[in-house]
Amino acid sequence: MSRYLTLIPYLAAQKILKTSARPEIKVKTVQVTNSPGHVSHEPVFSRLTIPVCAISQRDGYAVTASDSYAATEAEPVEITTFSKVHTGSPVPEGYDAVIMHEDVRLDDPGRIMIIRPARPGQNIQKAGSEVKTGSMVIPAGHLISPADVGAMIGYGITSVQVKNIVAGFIPTGYELKEPCTAPGPGEVIASNCEMLAAFLDQAGVESVIYPIVPDDPVQLRNAVELAVRECSFVIISGGSSTGNRDHTESVLSEMGTVLYHGVAMRPGKSTLAAVVDDIPVFGLPGTPAGALAVLRELVIPWLSDTGWPVPVQHTIQVTLADSVPSELGTDDFILLSVGNVHGGYKAMMLPRGGGQMSAVRSDAVLHIGRGSEGMKMGKECLVRLTRTYPHPDNTYLFNGLYDPILDVLDQFLRKKQQRFFCRTASHEATLLSVRHKNTHGGVTIRRGNGGHGRMQQDYSLLEGRAYAITIAEREYILAAKTTPEPGPGKKFTCPGLSDNSQLQQMMDYYLQKTGVNPADIRVIDGYNTEQEIIQGLLEDKIDFGPCSASLAFDYDLQGPVIGCDSIDLVIREEDMESEQVKNLVQLLESDEWRGEAWVIPGYNLERSGHVFLLST
Repeated sequence: MSRYLTLIPYLAAQKILKTSARPEIKVKTVQVTNSPGHVSHEPVFSRLTIPVCAISQRDGYAVTASDSYAATEAEPVEITTFSKVHTGSPVPEGYDAVIMHEDVRLDDPGRIMIIRPARPGQNIQKAGSEVKTGSMVIPAGHLISPADVGAMIGYGITSVQVKNIVAGFIPTGYELKEPCTAPGPGEVIASNCEMLAAFLDQAGVESVIYPIVPDDPVQLRNAVELAVRECSFVIISGGSSTGNRDHTESVLSEMGTVLYHGVAMRPGKSTLAAVVDDIPVFGLPGTPAGALAVLRELVIPWLSDTGWPVPVQHTIQVTLADSVPSELGTDDFILLSVGNVHGGYKAMMLPRGGGQMSAVRSDAVLHIGRGSEGMKMGKECLVRLTRTYPHPDNTYLFNGLYDPILDVLDQFLRKKQQRFFCRTASHEATLLSVRHKNTHGGVTIRRGNGGHGRMQQDYSLLEGRAYAITIAEREYILAAKTTPEPGPGKKFTCPGLSDNSQLQQMMDYYLQKTGVNPADIRVIDGYNTEQEIIQGLLEDKIDFGPCSASLAFDYDLQGPVIGCDSIDLVIREEDMESEQVKNLVQLLESDEWRGEAWVIPGYNLERSGHVFLLST
């Protein structure tokens, strides 16, 4: 096997699949109540005649039409042979019309006076006028809807034969562990097949996930032989590249015909397709991003081309908030997050190497064709939405520094059918995105240096007036297993940090404020991060050390508050009066937000929603 793939164009791969592979259509019987979204395999015929007899369509009187022909408002006609009826009630034999109450002037026992003539069949629904026994209700190849369910049940039908496509998934790799088991070093939980099966379920495709197959060609061949006997098409997850442990291509070429191996698309270029015993078999990359891209951009469109009713994805016109690079000659599929930024949809690119979390946090896909080297910031383009709830109209787009309180804010907004998305970026990149008006704003962290003091922060890149809105203050404590108690001759050990570090400044401020004698403290060097300080405390190498209160809580450490950071939203002055921003400020000021955010320790919410002008 060659170490290098010969890549074919993405559109060529689509054409090959359309002309060379078809899923095997199976048939199953389902209850009518479970049939919406399925395609009928054969015509469905009524088992009943509806209505079973002539019924009245109005409240009134059943009469013989010929008795009423002379009736006018000036000269009403008296009728003595009639029967009182209600809407939906049977019309007695011998009567061929129903006169409404409104056309009757006198209603005495045994006679009525009518002012308008009736025609034969008036206000009567004839027996079998809706459907007769043996009449076709839905044809073969019909996509069953909820309305069809009501009709079939009403016509005496309880079950229906439908077309069925079954996808067989074969997860491969020595490194894979079954779901719900803890992976060890070099191991990963097998989740690709479950993810892909969930996507296919939305297209009405059933799935069978076979046991994990190690990187062994004999075992892989056995698994494929079983899957092609039982399934409409097969997907092999992993092993599709050209490494020493990638056996998918060689096994499939021995068992059938390989249609292609390697597609000029990103992610997913190592994908392949084959036909074994007339059953299509796909080899997908083992990376979640590559597997999902191949399923979404090749497999599902192929199903649609074969006539399977795949749900139509919504598209939306957006303006790119970033420049998106691409490789010439490659079809690129970029994950995005979309939000309505003051009247126009903006789209932010998610990190390509963000793993499964990029897919979780995205709600749109941008396709850049092979003839382009990318798209510049500000370019208008059409994207496909991968989810519509919450809708982009209700999505806040931010750039900035990450803090766990942002996840709590997002969770809080979800209860309002809104969403908060923040892409991690440096302080400088955050200010530039605010300046270019590509987002609702930025997230910055004003670092504390002890007590409620703040380190100087440069906002000059904004080039204009801007405001900060406080989300919460993240507290730092002087953490210890137990609170140190000073006494005669008592010495304490603490970590030695660089003099200009934030943690050192906070600790110095607190020790000076509380009057601790520096001679009673022995400094131990070699600590540079909060996690190293935590480890030193747990191993009793130091008595106390500065760290965030939320991190200390995770390890059952305690101590006094020595300072705090302020987690702020940075908003352009001209945007402060927008309904979106005013709504956000109102929510952050609310007791409801404080009640939501108290669930995570280590944050002070007294200043949440506080607005102040930044010095730029």
